[in-house]
Amino acid sequence: MSIDELWAKSPRGKDKQGESLLEHTIRTTQISQVISKQLPFSELETTEISRALFLSCALHDVGKIAKGFQESLRPKGSTWGKRHEILSTTIVAQICPDLEIDLLFSILTHHKSIPANDETSERCLPWEQLPFGQNTIWFQMLENLHSNRDLLVKFLGRLNYDLKLQLDLTKLNDDFNKKGIGFSRFWLNRIYQREQAQREERNLRRISLLRGLLISSDHLASAGKEYIPNIPVLSKHTSTVREKELRGNEILPFQELCGKINGSGILKAPTGSGKTLAMLLWAANNQTRNGRLFYTLPYTASINAMYKRLIQMFPDKTVGVLHHKNAAFLFQLYENEHSANAGSYAKSLSDLARELYFPVKVLTPHQILRVALRGKGWELGLAEFPNACFVFDEIHAYDPLIVGLIIASAKWLQSIGAKILFASATLPQFLEEILKEELQIPESNVIKPGPKNAKDRIVCDKKRHKVQVLQGSLISNLDSIIKDIQNNPIKKTLIVCNYVATSQDLCKKLEEHKIHDYILLHARFNSQDRNNVEEKITCDNPPRILVATQAVEVSLDIDYDCCYSEPAPIDALAQRFGRVNRKGERSLAQVTVFEQQSIEASRPIYDSILVTETVTLLKKQEVLSEYDLIKILNMVYKDGYNNVSLKAKYEQGRDHPSIKNFDDNIIAGTYEDWVDTVIEKTDGQIEVLPCKSVGENGEEKDLYEEFRSLQKKHEYIKARMLLVPIRIIQFKIAKRNGTIRWDDIIGEWVTTLKYYTQLGLDLKNQFDNII
Repeated sequence: MSIDELWAKSPRGKDKQGESLLEHTIRTTQISQVISKQLPFSELETTEISRALFLSCALHDVGKIAKGFQESLRPKGSTWGKRHEILSTTIVAQICPDLEIDLLFSILTHHKSIPANDETSERCLPWEQLPFGQNTIWFQMLENLHSNRDLLVKFLGRLNYDLKLQLDLTKLNDDFNKKGIGFSRFWLNRIYQREQAQREERNLRRISLLRGLLISSDHLASAGKEYIPNIPVLSKHTSTVREKELRGNEILPFQELCGKINGSGILKAPTGSGKTLAMLLWAANNQTRNGRLFYTLPYTASINAMYKRLIQMFPDKTVGVLHHKNAAFLFQLYENEHSANAGSYAKSLSDLARELYFPVKVLTPHQILRVALRGKGWELGLAEFPNACFVFDEIHAYDPLIVGLIIASAKWLQSIGAKILFASATLPQFLEEILKEELQIPESNVIKPGPKNAKDRIVCDKKRHKVQVLQGSLISNLDSIIKDIQNNPIKKTLIVCNYVATSQDLCKKLEEHKIHDYILLHARFNSQDRNNVEEKITCDNPPRILVATQAVEVSLDIDYDCCYSEPAPIDALAQRFGRVNRKGERSLAQVTVFEQQSIEASRPIYDSILVTETVTLLKKQEVLSEYDLIKILNMVYKDGYNNVSLKAKYEQGRDHPSIKNFDDNIIAGTYEDWVDTVIEKTDGQIEVLPCKSVGENGEEKDLYEEFRSLQKKHEYIKARMLLVPIRIIQFKIAKRNGTIRWDDIIGEWVTTLKYYTQLGLDLKNQFDNII
């Protein structure tokens, strides 16, 4: 065997040759140099990191030359089961005896975490393969490596030549065990690691940073990437941003002012008044060299919509989208453009969003919290987040725990040079005061349309809605709503429900009255149907009637003529009203709120006191201006988080020790189960596969067989687009009732609950062929 026949990975698909170890190594070093040029650090620090990263990339896989590893990659080769990265570290420790722990540690842990002291969901290095004590397995691994010693020497010599390294190969003797992995076992002990770092005067953040950079370089090289998008200078794109967002209108003073403030700030502006333009101008003004942009939103529908807007403003492959359903969204978005390979293209973009690739990302705040709480892959944030710009749009939409965690994360981000902009159309005064105090935001950096400026005053004084509060519930008043729809065939109507079940019942009533020009938006669709719904409601000619749940509340650029809504707190209602007469260019639009819920839920989604106070205050209004909304908002939330339970949740997030003392809690080479930390004791979700679906014309489709067929064809994204998310409590009830079971064949939960392409999953009815 020659060094050109050494493989890094086994053949893919129909390929007969595996990936060349030499080519993979060289590509990884090339990627590392591109990454290094985009780091947001000083020139001196970047140079030091670049050198260490280049050498770690050059040597991270040399342990793969072991005979057992190479044989395992060949056709019919048996699994070797030994960790090549342990051998790589051993080789490097011998030929570079003076190498720093940072580089050795990154090589050792570039695939797995350090060994765990107890049970964990992490994939950890096995103690029994590490060179500590009289370890039999370790000696067997060395013997296996010695079998290909000549190849190893030739390979390292080739790296010396191709990469201009200066490795002293005379030090590569047979006594590997003498040097081991080159550092103390205490570095691999989660309890004693910090003490060891202090003893050796090492920085755990820097060690973690280098590990993250090596992992991302390795992943990008394995994905065949040689190009990484340049970080755009945002100020060079402001003319395009203005053109796309203004659409011929004149820029407003508050937007100009937002684009001139320096440092962190707060933006308060009505829906439809141009917050997005103001936020992007702020980012352009505050971007520093190699500074990235992170734009967070609460819901996937608004994230997807924002992604579509931003890719029109910035260079190709600059913007990434990151949420748990991004692959399905990207698949449908690019299916026509990349029809032959849409699945692999979407998977590639989805994976790249989790790497050090896209310099502009639209994402949920949970992706920021993943780094702050040190979830899986958190180390990349150490390279992406310093000196970056972060926009937290619609900060009002989160519960107190998440608000607390976001504020704690924002304070940590500020400590590493990042700048933060919080934005909302409905920001309560108490929350504004919290943000200003916690993040030291000066009053001059709180931007809102000014009543003293004539152009801004138009926004402030604009009256878009006349409001009425009616007795009863939405469902009990449905006959009059249907009559209004029938009598006004050209009026676009928005109906917002608090629960999915209510929205489904309402749509069934519309069908009974021969009203078919409607569309339903909620969270209990599969990705395929949900993306179709989002596409239809944001197109130029959407259905006349939109029935929706809270998913319609945030950052969707849609416009209706009237609204009927179930009762909710004023901030939620203001967002719903913001989808009606959005620009205020028509005469006053009617928005109707009903006093009672249609469903008395055991676990209400809104605080009853806030809802009651909102309804009481709205009864006193006839016409709503933006000033009226803010006035009501502050009256409803006058007590802020003074409620004992709400205050405790907020403070739990704000004072989270892992974020508050970020550096002191770093354990290099590990990650936390951050999801449990964030949603502990809350109602999470599980995805299930409906066995069948019912189409628009009543035709049934076998989703189970379709899922199996897609799996067999390795079209995994399309397969997972058939899964429907339901809340854990709903899952438990259905499982107890026998309508959900685990299917070993496809490896998913399967349900006989009825699924309709127009209505989504119906938790109250099931197909006849009960499992």
